[in-house]
Amino acid sequence: MTTGMVLDRSFQLYLENFALMVALSAILHVPLLIISLVFNVGAIEPTQVNSATVVAVLIGSLLALLAVFIISPLVAGATSMAISDVYLGKTATAGEALAAGWHKAWTLLKNQLVVGLISAGLFLAVAFVLGVATGILTFAGLPPALGVALFAIGFLAAFAGFVPILLPYVLIPPIVMIEKSKDGGTIRKRCWELIRGYRGKVFLVFFVIILIQVLIEGGVAVVGRIGFGRGEGSVVVSIVSQVISLLLTPMSAIAVTLLYYDFRIRKEGFDLEVLSQSIGGPPTEA
Repeated sequence: MTTGMVLDRSFQLYLENFALMVALSAILHVPLLIISLVFNVGAIEPTQVNSATVVAVLIGSLLALLAVFIISPLVAGATSMAISDVYLGKTATAGEALAAGWHKAWTLLKNQLVVGLISAGLFLAVAFVLGVATGILTFAGLPPALGVALFAIGFLAAFAGFVPILLPYVLIPPIVMIEKSKDGGTIRKRCWELIRGYRGKVFLVFFVIILIQVLIEGGVAVVGRIGFGRGEGSVVVSIVSQVISLLLTPMSAIAVTLLYYDFRIRKEGFDLEVLSQSIGGPPTEA
């Protein structure tokens, strides 16, 4: 499938299985919405900031982080399993998908943690090096404003450089769920094998999906601020943003699963294997 075909098929599968996708996505975003409403500080004016509001911000942020960290892998795995079943012509239900995701939740969580630590380590190392270099240059007479600009440019350049390194790991959920892999090293190696030669394709798919979400959420934020003001607008924007995320999050999981099968078809003749098994013969070699 071309990039356009992956996106088109992703939207098609999303619409055809809308209730299933929203049900799975809601497991993550409903708790986040509740946390956002209970601990919302967007409506607090600067003059109202005190120790209580600071504690509320910290507690809300911690709960949201835990919800994302713990529930997100489960939802990603369940969605990958559901889309895989649909792709292979099977019947998919939210209960079965969640049961499969729960069975692999620990494996998904461990790999997410490892990838998160890799990402954090890379960015912290870059930030440290850039910080030291900027400090030395500022001490040597470089204007502080220029030093900050160089730091920002360097960090953005590093981010662009890290994208090809981290991009393969988007395939972790389908590999864990579909191939039943458990060993972290094997899973990450498998990601690199499947995505080799197709990083640009994966990047474009995610770029389009993220761009759509950013544009929609940005438009809602602007309208909310203008129409309701800072206090009420922040609450409205918070609610609508979570609803938009709930609706759009499944798109990335669907696209990842389709890309996974696309790469297997291209590199391993997966379609031939499925055809062979469906007629009762032995798996066909790629």
